[in-house]
Amino acid sequence: MPMQKPNRDSNRPVIPLPAGETNPGPLFPQRFTPFEFYFYLEDRPDYPSVIPIRLECRGQLNVEAFERAYQITHARHPLLSAQIEDDGRSLPVWTAGKPAPICWIDGPLAAEMEPMVLRPSARLQVEVCREGERIILGFAFHHVAVDGMGAFQFISDLLVAYAHICTMTTGLPPWRRVDCELLRNRDGHRLADRRITLIDLLRVVRVMASLQLRRAAVVSHRDVSPTLPLDAAAPDFLVHTLSEHQTAELSRIARKLSVGLNVLLIRDYFLLLADWNAATAEVRRPLRVIMPTNLRRKQDYRMPAANVFGYVFLTRRVRDCRDRTRLLDSMCRELALIKRTRWGIYYEAGLRICCKWPRLLRWSLRRNWPFATAIFSNLNGGFDHTSLPWRDGLRAAGDLVVKNGYGASPIRPDTRASLAIHNYAGRLSFAVRCDKQWFGPAAQRAFLQGYLDRLKMTVESES
Repeated sequence: MPMQKPNRDSNRPVIPLPAGETNPGPLFPQRFTPFEFYFYLEDRPDYPSVIPIRLECRGQLNVEAFERAYQITHARHPLLSAQIEDDGRSLPVWTAGKPAPICWIDGPLAAEMEPMVLRPSARLQVEVCREGERIILGFAFHHVAVDGMGAFQFISDLLVAYAHICTMTTGLPPWRRVDCELLRNRDGHRLADRRITLIDLLRVVRVMASLQLRRAAVVSHRDVSPTLPLDAAAPDFLVHTLSEHQTAELSRIARKLSVGLNVLLIRDYFLLLADWNAATAEVRRPLRVIMPTNLRRKQDYRMPAANVFGYVFLTRRVRDCRDRTRLLDSMCRELALIKRTRWGIYYEAGLRICCKWPRLLRWSLRRNWPFATAIFSNLNGGFDHTSLPWRDGLRAAGDLVVKNGYGASPIRPDTRASLAIHNYAGRLSFAVRCDKQWFGPAAQRAFLQGYLDRLKMTVESES
């Protein structure tokens, strides 16, 4: 079926929200947190601070039910429809807004979603592609408003609401309880369990100084002919999903080595980066990987979708990656230390200090300086905590069955590659996003193939 022109201004009547499901006006206006301001400054036309997520579904989609579910789910997550006001003198301010309309497409989904315009809002954009019983849900979340975990929180609530409306059951959907007042506490320091100490301040200085004074290596271009079959092409990134057997084998190897699966995946990521840069001038610079860390405490899981995370920076030199066993041991020790301590808040604390002088932060982010080589994020369990039923081993919402879901992290000019890990229905998916100005389609596929080859070597050697 030929693709129709996207309809962003639907003529369908607006469906009123049920009682008690309106955007909470008293929350606004509300100042940006340091991380929100960070992504606000990082956003630029060629490198938007956008988290693209796609869901592959099968079944029949009830358009009216989906539109209604979309509206009432937005009422639970006000930052995803909020407006931004910036007077240019201090931190920008969130104000109340309305959700962006859904873009409906009959036919194949376009290679990329339309560019998201940040100012004056960071509203969620949704495209729904319908090809018979094949349904693709495309989401573009702006990182100013939400992190990856919050994005999947919204998607899960949306599907729960859709399933509830399809059954024509009265009352509100069986959502997990949310408290919009908790959005006032989305700041990483307010979520810390202890007061800031002198040791914390010294570590903040250490983290910020290392980023500003030591240039990280960038992923060097490599001419490799890829042989990897294309699993899925999404906006700006590629995806490959392992089988259940392959996923189980990786988990078995991790248990045998007495490490977490995440440690194994990060170790092989460093091996890939070292391999690509070993024969280049970048070998003299440290490999530095950004790893987002979740700062939510138990009570904070009732918070609506927001940015509640920190950054840690894992650093190794190429020579440190020559012994895979020693590298694994060092990764295991470092990640265990990060779990026990508060390393996840130190970069955010540095941003808080820089926010006192916005011009300083702008200069720091806009200069030609690679803070990190690549990004590694793990969105494990995007649909773990939901009331959606299982159907043939997959989550189901009404007549829709979610076959797979994946997304990618935004990248900055000198951080040319990102890897996002997703675990759904017992299968791991790897989403790779590369800087299009340095990586063509073949190079991006070769990068993903190189990582899969590293995982295969790990399984074969059991080390």
